[in-house]
Amino acid sequence: MSKVLDRIADAGGILHVLLVFGGFVFLVAPHMPESLDSPDAALAHLQSHPPTTAFWAGIWLEGAGLLMLVLLAARIASRIRSAQPEWWLPAAAVGLAVAGVTVKVGSFAPGLAALEIDRFDAMTVTALLGINDASVPVAGALDGSFVLLLGLGALAVRALPRWLAAFTLVAGLAQLASLAVPALDSLQLVFYVWLLTVSGWLLARGSRSSSPAREPALAA
Repeated sequence: MSKVLDRIADAGGILHVLLVFGGFVFLVAPHMPESLDSPDAALAHLQSHPPTTAFWAGIWLEGAGLLMLVLLAARIASRIRSAQPEWWLPAAAVGLAVAGVTVKVGSFAPGLAALEIDRFDAMTVTALLGINDASVPVAGALDGSFVLLLGLGALAVRALPRWLAAFTLVAGLAQLASLAVPALDSLQLVFYVWLLTVSGWLLARGSRSSSPAREPALAA
């Protein structure tokens, strides 16, 4: 069972991209208003696009994808901890990953409450959706921070190949920069490319490294 969980964690980046994009972009987003500038238009959109079975499936897929991000963080952190026991950094990185997922999952509540359009007026619905949207940069900053820590740790103890550890560091910095400077929002793509790259490496070659492989995925 531990080996199965390890392989799922190794694939966490790929699964995160597939599940979150598949769940949100294709199943959830069509039911949500594109803009909150006009409360009446937002309410009208929700009235004309009530939640369906596909919508709820998308919510579950997105939630599962967020969990995959935590498993990936824990997997990389375990490699760092294996090389440097008792170091605080792996646990801090996983803690930030958990915090990011908690923020995002917590934002589901006001977003889903906004679907109760018979109970709220247009302004209240828009405010609830605004709370949901406000969680995105907060969760993104936490994601960038945990990736940055993983990159620093992997470089310090050589838990990943040097090029991949450096890419991890760059991905964390790019994610934070994209949030701090709106003109650089396209840098978020670096984060997603990193997710695919690091999972691809872990699946193909990660288990060949005897030292990090001794710890299970959730050791951090």
